[in-house]
Amino acid sequence: MKKAPGTLIFEYFNITPQKKFVPTHKMLKSILLLTAATLVTSQGQFQPSPGYFPVTGDDTIAGGIFCIPANDVSKYTAGTPAAAGGTGSESPTGTGPVTSGSGPYPAAMGTDPGLPNHTIYAPKTPPAGNLSMPFISWGNGACQTDGSQYRNLLTEIASHGYVVAADGLPTGSTGGQSKVQDSRDSINWAMKGGAKKYGNIDTSKIASAGHSCGGLEAMSVGYHDARVKLMILFNIAIFMDEKRYLLQELKVPVAWLVGGEKDMGFITSQKDYKLLPAGLPAYWASLDTGHGGTFSATNGGKQGKAAVAYLQWQFRGNATAKATCLDAKSKGSLVSDKWNVTYKNW
Repeated sequence: MKKAPGTLIFEYFNITPQKKFVPTHKMLKSILLLTAATLVTSQGQFQPSPGYFPVTGDDTIAGGIFCIPANDVSKYTAGTPAAAGGTGSESPTGTGPVTSGSGPYPAAMGTDPGLPNHTIYAPKTPPAGNLSMPFISWGNGACQTDGSQYRNLLTEIASHGYVVAADGLPTGSTGGQSKVQDSRDSINWAMKGGAKKYGNIDTSKIASAGHSCGGLEAMSVGYHDARVKLMILFNIAIFMDEKRYLLQELKVPVAWLVGGEKDMGFITSQKDYKLLPAGLPAYWASLDTGHGGTFSATNGGKQGKAAVAYLQWQFRGNATAKATCLDAKSKGSLVSDKWNVTYKNW
């Protein structure tokens, strides 16, 4: 049966039609995002063209519009030190034990029926004093759907008073790959109050983050979504020069934590850093680990420390954390941990 105009709006928001119904700005924005994401699946893979800026970062491939098909990676790393891969002098020598994190709010990994197909990292009990808790959407390496893959890192972040939603359940990868909508689903869930059981969630402080393909998913979900206030890319950046014009549309600070010359994100992240819009704050740090980072180390190792410091500086204005990131001479600085650091517009 043909549906009357506006019926889909009512069904999507589960409301009863009234005379002279006028959708709110919030409803119209949600409908636009939903429609744009749906259209992508029928239009085929995104094809870059200078001056063409899609409404959202969705694409038919994992990782979104900033990514490439997995079987094209070797094409774009050929002739670089990253082609051979490998570890570096700062790579973990083994997998560290699972802890509750080093922060003041012991954290744990779990699931939530309100957000199926995701894994939640949060303090075990809501922090006292009504602590304001930022929210982070996380995309896994290779855009895999195993929410436990980065358990050490994400538990560490959560223990400092954050709620993190990683793509996939903590039951191992299903073999499929996540898409931009998976990260968006977690942000929508947080915006609608789904994470309130974990504490006082501050939805004005949302970051999209991820490793490798998941990092490009993070950039793609944050593209044109004003709810995302920070983007953090681990060991990855845009592969295709033809797609770098899209960086003109970014409106929030971008941070790259990469792994030296053996990391496929090393050279490409330097290109992206240089092409960001004038005046946009950016942070770039490299540690000799190769593409695998330090995620498997206890509490996520040096990448865990760097991620927490950056988040505490950005979302909580913590002066010590800011010094850790920016001041090479400060006690416990990232530079003293053998990171090579560059930043601008702070």
